[in-house]
Amino acid sequence: MSNNSSKVIRQWVSMPGGSCDLRVGDGAIGTLGTVLKGSTGKPHTCALVTDGDVSDELAERVRRLLTDAGYLVRLVRLAGEACACTLPAVEGLATKLAELHVTADDVVCAVGGVDVLSLSSFVCASWCTGTPLAHIPTDLYAAITASTTPRGIGVAGVPDMLSARAGAKYQLCDLGIMETDPSSAAFLNARATMAASALCDSEQAFSRLWDRAELLVGGDLETLKDQLADTAKSRGHIVASTSIATRQTIDYGRTFMRALSRLTGGTIPEGLLLAEAIRFQSRIAAAMEILSVDDVLTMDELLDLLGLEPVTCDVDPDELVAALREERFLRSSRFIICLPRGIGRVRPASVDEDLLAEHAGAWCATRASA
Repeated sequence: MSNNSSKVIRQWVSMPGGSCDLRVGDGAIGTLGTVLKGSTGKPHTCALVTDGDVSDELAERVRRLLTDAGYLVRLVRLAGEACACTLPAVEGLATKLAELHVTADDVVCAVGGVDVLSLSSFVCASWCTGTPLAHIPTDLYAAITASTTPRGIGVAGVPDMLSARAGAKYQLCDLGIMETDPSSAAFLNARATMAASALCDSEQAFSRLWDRAELLVGGDLETLKDQLADTAKSRGHIVASTSIATRQTIDYGRTFMRALSRLTGGTIPEGLLLAEAIRFQSRIAAAMEILSVDDVLTMDELLDLLGLEPVTCDVDPDELVAALREERFLRSSRFIICLPRGIGRVRPASVDEDLLAEHAGAWCATRASA
């Protein structure tokens, strides 16, 4: 494994209404104090928000960096349901900020996984009409999703119903503190998200990921650093697009992923479910003659190169179709899903019910256990 990751990459990532200053590399959090002072001017209060998985040592390290920069640091430890993407958690964090007298002239620094970073994004986007926020992700999936596409807030037990606006002005991805084990669930989820993002963005983004796939799976840190910045840029390009159709593709594969997760009881990692969505939807696109078979095979090969193997599960095809429709109709009055029309070109499309049922049956047959 290469350890040549000392140079910190700086990448401006487009977001709706602004941009995020992304820094990736070993030692990136060492710039935290300087970065935040450039945002707030004279340092005031900083609410340091962490989830339950952040070690005391890391929390103390970040606290000292902020204190050295002149901030009065107030630690907010959230664990369990307190850092989930739910309305009670939103109220809980907002109450903490009120108790600490955090204002728009202060700053919030969130450290942890995708949930606590997403929760902080949702709250800070509205707190005192907008409070500066910095993200320090502790895993790779959070690193490529939380800044540009934070998880939405669940309502009545249904996840992602209230959109969390991308609100982080800074994101410091320090490979020295992040989980980079290639076999971890977070890295698996990250690789699938990298594939989906590249497929939606451009042929060039797809080609760069293809060239890096083998080294990524091997855990090469220099390659990982480059791809983190590349994927963040791709996702920012999508969500900041002036085209509604392009912006909608950021959720590519997630309808299928959520539906299948429900049917399998959440036993399959999200990354493998997203890879299955890419396979499933590419075949529907080919059947509709809007995607070439060669492109389908190319997508399959990239997923294989990234170690995203097909899953094995016993699912009834009628139940899969019903779950897909129910999942989609939670968020839209029309059954429209995003389908690839080529490498780097994904667009929303309606799907014939008979065609959907046919492909659901074929997919379930090929994934059934012996």
